[in-house]
Amino acid sequence: MKKSLIFILISLLLSSLVSCEKGRTIPSLPNKLGVIFDTDLGNDIDDVLALQMILNYAKQDKFDLLGITISKDYPRVIEYIDGYVRLNGFDSLSLGYAYNGSDLDINRECGRYVCRTLDTLINGIPILPVKLSVKDSIPEGYKMMRKELASRADSSVVIITVGFATNISRLLDSSPDEYSPLNGLELVKKKVKLLSIMSGTYNDDTFNNPEWNVLQDIKAAKNIYEKWPTKIIASGSEVGVRILYPHESILTDFPNKDNYPLCVSYKLYAQMPYDRPCWDLTSVLYAIEPNDSHLGISPNGNIKIDEQGYSRFTPSLNGKHYFLTVDEDSISAVVNKLVNVTTNIVGSH
Repeated sequence: MKKSLIFILISLLLSSLVSCEKGRTIPSLPNKLGVIFDTDLGNDIDDVLALQMILNYAKQDKFDLLGITISKDYPRVIEYIDGYVRLNGFDSLSLGYAYNGSDLDINRECGRYVCRTLDTLINGIPILPVKLSVKDSIPEGYKMMRKELASRADSSVVIITVGFATNISRLLDSSPDEYSPLNGLELVKKKVKLLSIMSGTYNDDTFNNPEWNVLQDIKAAKNIYEKWPTKIIASGSEVGVRILYPHESILTDFPNKDNYPLCVSYKLYAQMPYDRPCWDLTSVLYAIEPNDSHLGISPNGNIKIDEQGYSRFTPSLNGKHYFLTVDEDSISAVVNKLVNVTTNIVGSH
């Protein structure tokens, strides 16, 4: 009896020791793919389409949606995203915000559709069921990322960034904290499988100019391409500009289409009818369904951003950077795929 008791006590002690690392209790580590979505929603309407894609994929259990971080430094974007994800059945999704983000004025303005959509009422009721605002102590984007990454299995998280690199650059440069004893570079290397980013312009003389997302925070973009320790797949501006989301889908394919926030925002963004380039949607699509995206990919190499914001790709056998490609014969298939994923709004989470 005494031997049995001693064995039990030893087993409990060993179990306790295994469950602690540097004084921190190690939580359960889900093996399912986790996704963090980083967006500058409010500057262009394709961010809303990309957000709908992310939510639809999550409702299909393609991955665990760990949270959404916002790189546009305009507080009401928090309200828009909070209301939008709640409308889609995600009532407790983690949000993060880039306080004191880009200094460019366009990123500190309401834009064409954010405030007007938030202020739209149907029978006296807002079309977005907002509960959170900047007053509710929304954490810094990089802090929210650190918290979520720390709780996941190694190499199990995909970060999809469809705005400028402010949040992910701050993550990379972050210090150890209450969530992890690792610094940002170490934490990313340990937990992140892939960074899918809408950024830059590659291998295209027609669109050989500094890309908009890069220009909003050149320092952050340079930092990412110089230091990010895992695989990066960049979707350049030359890809999304060739893939146009059809306005007919906005008019016919969404539930309660006249009042659905995506459709309301799309119509507020510009005079209908118009077909908008799918820059952000391509980064979401390839990250989640690379084999069914109808998009191509470059050989591996290295991407660098110069002081003016130009993107430069150099092939390299040891490089961890890639950029997406699309040929003319595949554009129709990509459009059909994007419409199918974006409009597949089934039930709630």
